Amino acid sequence: MNLWDPPSEYAAGDTAHDINHRMQKMVGDLGMAYFSFLFLKAPAASTSSIASTLHTSYPDEWVHRYKHHKYWEIDPVADLGQRTVRPFMWGQGAFLEDFEKSQRLVFEEADAFDIKYGLTIPIRGPQGELSIFNLVATNKPHLEEVVRQEQGRIFLAAVDTHEHGIDALNASDSSLDHKELSRREKECLSWTLEGKTAGEIATILGISASTVKQHASSAANKLGGLNKHHAAVRALRLGLI
Repeated sequence: MNLWDPPSEYAAGDTAHDINHRMQKMVGDLGMAYFSFLFLKAPAASTSSIASTLHTSYPDEWVHRYKHHKYWEIDPVADLGQRTVRPFMWGQGAFLEDFEKSQRLVFEEADAFDIKYGLTIPIRGPQGELSIFNLVATNKPHLEEVVRQEQGRIFLAAVDTHEHGIDALNASDSSLDHKELSRREKECLSWTLEGKTAGEIATILGISASTVKQHASSAANKLGGLNKHHAAVRALRLGLI
């Protein structure tokens, strides 16, 4: 089978919002358990957080844990995905031997959600971006058989999902460009970049520390920041401060 023979999983006019729908359909067709897609490195010009680039059919509880603990920083799959250009298969056992205990614990937690075996396809793009596309199965022999028989379809789906993921990032960054920060929000973020605490900023601006925190929280919500420090960096990159 030629790698590029299979038709795309996506249809003309599909947007980034169709990633989950299309990939879940493919997962069902192939008898897999889940799919996931994540940018480990966003395009150079993007200000989006890693957490916001995750598209997946994993259970909500696992997604919440993964994002909350920033597991992409220690996940063995993400680790190896940054160090290789080749697709690889993973699972419990020999795959984990060269990883630290904290990394192996991620797999132990994932196992409780039937995330047991998978194929990962790393994709590097022209803007310096790096994504990983994962197909997950509960049965290793079935995963290996599907990869043998449907490799063209899977690889094309990974590439197309990467392209749709780029579209999602561009749309997100474009919406951030139009966010307006109040004068106080800008001041609080600017002083945050200078390393000032909420109490120190309050003294400088002549307002209460709780008001500083409110302004910083409001700015973070507008910019999709994980916290005030992340929001300050985003605002700087977007030329808002």
